[in-house]
Amino acid sequence: MNPKAFGVFLPPYHDPAKSPHTALRDDIELCGLADDLGYDEMWLGEHHSGGWGTLSSPELLIAALARETRRIRFATGITPLPYHHPLHVAERIALVDHLSAGRVILGCGTGTYVHDMEMVGVDPTTVRAHFRAALDAVRALLAGETVTVETPWFSVKNAVLQLRPYRDRVEIVVASSLSDEAVELLTETGTTPIVNLAPPYGTVRPGTGADPVATLTERVATYRAKSDDPARLRANVFVHLAESAERGVDELIDGFTGQRLGLYRTVLGLPMPAAPAVNRKALESMVEQGVFVVGDAAACVARLEDLLGRLGELETLTFFVPGWLPHSAVREQLTALADEVVPALRAGRAGTAESIRIVSEEAARQAKLRAAMTVSAPAQ
Repeated sequence: MNPKAFGVFLPPYHDPAKSPHTALRDDIELCGLADDLGYDEMWLGEHHSGGWGTLSSPELLIAALARETRRIRFATGITPLPYHHPLHVAERIALVDHLSAGRVILGCGTGTYVHDMEMVGVDPTTVRAHFRAALDAVRALLAGETVTVETPWFSVKNAVLQLRPYRDRVEIVVASSLSDEAVELLTETGTTPIVNLAPPYGTVRPGTGADPVATLTERVATYRAKSDDPARLRANVFVHLAESAERGVDELIDGFTGQRLGLYRTVLGLPMPAAPAVNRKALESMVEQGVFVVGDAAACVARLEDLLGRLGELETLTFFVPGWLPHSAVREQLTALADEVVPALRAGRAGTAESIRIVSEEAARQAKLRAAMTVSAPAQ
């Protein structure tokens, strides 16, 4: 059950001790690398506060990257619709769709940071209803409709896009937990979900909560049962290649702990212990549950194949890049995933393996023929 495509999800998170300009330059380099390596999609996050995610306009970055890349598709990951007027969202996406020659995906959601909402005057208690109203308006505008709507949060009067999408449509993907309410929204709007395999890792405590993979599998099954196009599903998974799972934990623990304590504990104020042993246990627990896929290439491929077997057909499997590793290590990981994991999941080596099998089975017989050919060859 192989995905149709593979992508990279770049939130992007960076330690505030790193120069924001350097962080942006590094992310641009990663986007170019992903294109060179053959990834199909690159997802770029949007954040407005908190210091860890400083990319405020993925559309601007996509417009710049469109001229520097050849084939990779770019997705906003995600555009929080309640923060923006729907007409502006639709106009910007249509423009970027032309600048990229049809390589843009509108990834959208409600947003997560309360401070982001408060800075632009959005009431956090209304974001779900606000999001749904904005999504309906954006969908209609991108479909070429003239929209007039009055809501408690925005007004649209005789709005129409002067610049229509480059091709027939722009794909709209919704970041979703696949709750009953979310499944209803997805089925009613005909949008594609992208789901995270991991729960918010900043809140994870070892030994608590249900099995995340089993929970997601159940939610996916519910969505597929109600969707007219159940194959249209994306999953976002963190994968780290290392000599072993234990070695991988050692390589990740500093960045994982630094982000949990620096972002989730200090900035967002979530209650969690600072003890190194507790944070290591949280990471180890996620690896043991298969929520984070860590190990050598064969082990990671086996884990992913099991996951894909449980989730079923995917539109895209995206590899999550949470900012736990130095830039050089992220480059190495993306390269190794493209070279060792993606081909295995795509059965890219099936042809060579079958040829080796056939020729080796025939080797003895063919060796006799070669010998006979040599003996019977006429003298020169």
